[in-house]
Amino acid sequence: MATANPYQRNVYAFLMHVFGFILLLEWVLPLEQVTDTANLYVFIVFLIVAFALSFLQIIPILSIIVQMGFMMYFLHILYMDGVFLSREWLSFLWQDLTFNFDIIWAGDWTSMTGLFRSLLLFVLLWLVSYLVIYWILYRKQMLLFVVFTVTYVAILDTFTVYEGNTAIVRLMIVGLLIVGFVHMERLKEKEGIYKSGKMLLAWGIPLTAFVLLSATVGYLSPKAAPIWPDPVPFLTSFNKDSGDGSGGVKKIGYGENDSRLGGPFVPDDTVVFQAEVTQSHYWRVETKDIYTGKGWDATEADPVPLEGGKNTLVEWIAEGVEKRPLTATIMMEKTYPHVNYPLGFTGVETEEEVLYEINPITEKITTRDSDEETLRLEEYQVTYNFPRYYIESLKSAVPGTGQESEEEFVKRYTQLPESLPERVRELAVDITDSYSTRHDKVQAVERYFRNNGFTYETTNVAVPTGDEDYVDQFLFETQMGYCDNFSTSMIALLRAVDIPARWVKGYTGGETAQGVQAVNSANRVVEVTNNNAHSWVEVYYPEVGWVTYEPTSGFSNPYSFVYEAVDRNAAGENGEEQTPEQPETPETPETERPDPAMEDIEEGGGSSKGTNATFDFELSWKPVLMTLGVAIVLFLVAFFTRNKWKPYFYIARFKGRRDEKAFGKAYNTLLKQFHSIGLVREDGQTLREYAKYIDNFYRSSDMQNLTSHYERVLYRGNSSKDEWEKSVELWENLIKKASS
Repeated sequence: MATANPYQRNVYAFLMHVFGFILLLEWVLPLEQVTDTANLYVFIVFLIVAFALSFLQIIPILSIIVQMGFMMYFLHILYMDGVFLSREWLSFLWQDLTFNFDIIWAGDWTSMTGLFRSLLLFVLLWLVSYLVIYWILYRKQMLLFVVFTVTYVAILDTFTVYEGNTAIVRLMIVGLLIVGFVHMERLKEKEGIYKSGKMLLAWGIPLTAFVLLSATVGYLSPKAAPIWPDPVPFLTSFNKDSGDGSGGVKKIGYGENDSRLGGPFVPDDTVVFQAEVTQSHYWRVETKDIYTGKGWDATEADPVPLEGGKNTLVEWIAEGVEKRPLTATIMMEKTYPHVNYPLGFTGVETEEEVLYEINPITEKITTRDSDEETLRLEEYQVTYNFPRYYIESLKSAVPGTGQESEEEFVKRYTQLPESLPERVRELAVDITDSYSTRHDKVQAVERYFRNNGFTYETTNVAVPTGDEDYVDQFLFETQMGYCDNFSTSMIALLRAVDIPARWVKGYTGGETAQGVQAVNSANRVVEVTNNNAHSWVEVYYPEVGWVTYEPTSGFSNPYSFVYEAVDRNAAGENGEEQTPEQPETPETPETERPDPAMEDIEEGGGSSKGTNATFDFELSWKPVLMTLGVAIVLFLVAFFTRNKWKPYFYIARFKGRRDEKAFGKAYNTLLKQFHSIGLVREDGQTLREYAKYIDNFYRSSDMQNLTSHYERVLYRGNSSKDEWEKSVELWENLIKKASS
């Protein structure tokens, strides 16, 4: 009797494909809640395609092409603009892959771009879908995977926001059905029963009814209270750091004294000002250049008047950087004798008669009246240039040029106290040593905090005592803090490798004010509170200027980093430049924070909606070596699994042929395949004797039937073409058995 082909298109195979898809779907559905994975539908559609191709028995080569096509197209609609598979499209894909190879080589695994992570997820789903079908239809062993799936959902339900109640019910129903049907198939093979139609009904209907009845009763029955308490608080209690609260609890907000940082603070939602803006950005108040080991001080300097409120003294953005002139109107609720302004400030106007002065070191703009008495403005308007940073310019910045040619400038912005522990300097070298450009080094330091367990904390924050260093304590002991900890530590690490950087304080962009209408429809009104008080990092790049960086967990940089050629190309296609706004995040802990590694590639070396319009194949030895290694691994995998994939190659080669030579070549190929797996034809053994030997091994009669047709061609002179048409399914079944 013929053994049922595991990939025979029948009701059983269809049910197993459906059940396998549902099982794998339970691994994918939680991703939307427990990670920042969006557009989950594309991965679900990809799974449907993979299981459909498997059931339809599409030849492997064509199946791979189809799935690769779906994968690339989904990546296109998620991350790219322009024409699918165009020159620019391929260029962007190449640059993204090389960028991620560098990231992986440097060990920054969690810093991969969103496109590359999605590509890896597609590949993983592709492989697992194949394995699920293989376990069900070939190995007929599925219990372990069902147990793993139930455990996975249970863990997510316990330790994350994912609610897995209905998922567990679905899994128990589908899991029991799969295990039951697979057990039926094993019994059929053991007992030599190969006609499955009636047995499928006789076994499947009672099994399905029993499983559904049991699940319904279990779901509707009353449940006892949990025997054990919630384990999450118990486990997280071991992760608490006592901290040093000697500094006392403070209220968040702007303050002038930063000489001793650290200690907890409590939120304060007092409104500081409202602003009508076109573009989200940070609001600067002042910068400080001297890190003392406990906090920040500033070099003393006399303020300089701003004639007519126009800034002709301080330059943040170099002339060659693309800028967009904008205006913002500020309405103060809590007045101060200084101006809040964005990076790129060019002037300030108000209806009052005001004398403006700017400190050339701290860049703080103070206000006085005509009698030179302190003046607190209630409303004013600032003009500024909003920058658009091109990654090519950042990467090509040459250290020692621009303002860095001045010794005093370098000394000021690379200053560190002699008491700084040596391990801070060593850590800075370890983080940046594998990168060649300043842009890559700075990004590596910025990523370091989110890749190494640093958490945002406002209450349990230590204060360095005695000889303790503020940065050293945060980097190596507590790893908990708020913006001051993150920004100061990043600056210390950058300065330790001679990269000029400075500490900036002010406010984040604020939240959209409710019920307040902007005068201009293109603008919006934001409300900035004390909770928006913030500190961040500015790094100097020759020929670019001071560039904002945001190391604090849960906050995103309001400025864009894009590839110039792609940006020009996009602007040419759209007719105008589009500058996407990034949402602001108040400085308060968040339950769910976006993973910057899954955001637009603009943050990690390129735009997620385009890239360099030219093929820039400047390869370093690292991606070449990695590509070569991957190629060698793929070759070895293909070589050692050749008995698995070669039969499908032969099927594609011979199944559709109807010429006189097809039968003979296909039959001899089958003999070679049997030889390659150890079923060797002995010397002097006839084809009939060998066919009987094969059938005894597989407990079937397929090989004898095929050989009978072949002998009619050899000895009777029957038409090889006609006999091949009668035998092609037998041959296909046998060559598939040889691969299993």
